Amino acid sequence: MKNKQEILIGALGGVIFSIVAWGYDAILLTKANAAYPWLKFIIGIIPCTLIGAAAGWLTVKINNLFLRMLLWISIAILFGFMSSYIPFTAAPKIIEWLNPEIGARIDFNAPEAIGARRFVTMVMTIFFLFIAGLIFENTNESIRASQGVVGVAFSVLFLMAFFGGAGYTVDSNFNADLRAPIMALNDKLDYVASVDPATLNDVETRALKRYTKLDVDFDGPRRLMLTSFDAFFTQVTVMVDFDGTLAECSIINSSPSSCKMLDQTN
Repeated sequence: MKNKQEILIGALGGVIFSIVAWGYDAILLTKANAAYPWLKFIIGIIPCTLIGAAAGWLTVKINNLFLRMLLWISIAILFGFMSSYIPFTAAPKIIEWLNPEIGARIDFNAPEAIGARRFVTMVMTIFFLFIAGLIFENTNESIRASQGVVGVAFSVLFLMAFFGGAGYTVDSNFNADLRAPIMALNDKLDYVASVDPATLNDVETRALKRYTKLDVDFDGPRRLMLTSFDAFFTQVTVMVDFDGTLAECSIINSSPSSCKMLDQTN
């Protein structure tokens, strides 16, 4: 029973990490009409849960404190690696398999942008999970010694806060800058769909034509996908699938700039 509890708590830690790292992002992307919004979460939650469960089991089996800390540092490095591998390598490959035409347009070729953020993410993830590893066994003992639901809940929530903190590091360092352009463009397209051109001045009318020139149904279904970015995530390209008609839009500092139609292979 002791081993089962540690395994379950470790697995729960992996789930919490995944929810904060990719689940919250998926919810916001769904609201912004993003393409495949839950893909990163689906890719990440299974290995993170299994890794967390394995970490809980090994924590019980390893009696040496130094080796335990090495274990949790290794877990943190692995989680940190996944934070960049999933959005920039795994997800694009799966998208290309699901939709070759759209997937072929993804070009995440800015290694300096990814590498710097990966390092920061790993450092912060090590910080949070190192503390989680230090208190993991004591927290589980506290859970077993608790006389009521409140005591159990407090102990679990206290430990899970560190997994959540690691997940928040992933979201703030990678996902936030990846979804901000999508959300900004989706808001702009909502505006284009709802605005009355007769109420606009000349400057606003010219700005609106950057989008109305696409000659698509802005009220219809659409899916948005980030396809490229520069070294600082300041200049981003987002592709929009207007129910089979593809357009490409430029976003600078999370402000939509202009859009153009894309030639399609079929």
